[in-house]
Amino acid sequence: MSLRISLILVILLPVSLRAEESAEPAPPSRQVVLKALQWMQSSTPQRRQAAYRSVHLLGKEAIPSFRKALQKARQYHERRLADTLSGRNRGGNPYGELVSVVDELRQERARVYPLMMRDWQKNKQEIDKLRAEWARLDGLYQKASSLAQADTTSIDRQVDEITDALVEIHDQLARFEGQTREEAEEISAEERRKVALEESFDGSSYMKAAQVLGAMRAEVATLTSANQHNNTSSWASAPQKNFARLISYERAVLGLRPFKLEEKLSAAASGHSADMVRMGFFSHTSPVSGKKSFTDRARRAGFRGGPSGECIAAGQGSFSSAYGSWFYSDGHRHIMLAKGPNVLGFGVASKHWTLVTGRL
Repeated sequence: MSLRISLILVILLPVSLRAEESAEPAPPSRQVVLKALQWMQSSTPQRRQAAYRSVHLLGKEAIPSFRKALQKARQYHERRLADTLSGRNRGGNPYGELVSVVDELRQERARVYPLMMRDWQKNKQEIDKLRAEWARLDGLYQKASSLAQADTTSIDRQVDEITDALVEIHDQLARFEGQTREEAEEISAEERRKVALEESFDGSSYMKAAQVLGAMRAEVATLTSANQHNNTSSWASAPQKNFARLISYERAVLGLRPFKLEEKLSAAASGHSADMVRMGFFSHTSPVSGKKSFTDRARRAGFRGGPSGECIAAGQGSFSSAYGSWFYSDGHRHIMLAKGPNVLGFGVASKHWTLVTGRL
């Protein structure tokens, strides 16, 4: 019985060898490809490039093994990417929590903003609910802003290194699909990196996280820039600067553009407050010649943009009290939280407050 099994193995062995030889390169080529695979998995670009060059020198008989090696190398680098983004590597992943927090913030903004712009007929209970909604948004905004300040330098550098390897492998595999050198050169480096990352779930997740981070950082930077502009406006008074900081933050929490103080628009607002005190009236319509409407007053003050709305108040002892009064008045709240304006005029005279919004 054992003799018959031995004879069968002897008969089949040459057939198996011939089939393997027809599908694989010669042993020296196999050794070169195996060594090249090790170098393709390296984090050193020079080693990877040397691997690609060495296999190209082998000729057509090495193509099947080369293709398999490239696919294995891609899987290896995708695992490296997954480990990096999972936080298992050094430094953790500062992107992780940010995406979920910002997604929730965006969803809540989309839900709450229409409520802010609804006419509640000055129903205090309903507008109290709006303040509570804003407070919840504020918590999410503060958390997202804090997470956006995280240092991502280390993880970005690791991902960039891995992406370089994935781009190289993608380019090599594209040649098997018939892509010419000229066609490859027409694709920008940025697009090639995007395509290489999109081929893996973790790469796609990273790109989304990077976009979320960039957008949140831009939001924070826009608010910071507006505050710096307002704080360094030498012509502006403390109440004007303080009010601008308050309303800009309220708007930023809702995802709206913060306001920059505008000197001529503020002169128009200050003038109207002074006129109301001096002439003893309280109205958006002024009896002063040439200053009948807020648009007239803005034009007369030299404002060259587009005035969009005006709020007035009297008797409040602080800029924050004036803001609160306007928030509880539907039409005034809609003016303060409108999406279009980007500049603010603000003025106070003897507890008469005037706000004018506009666009430059």
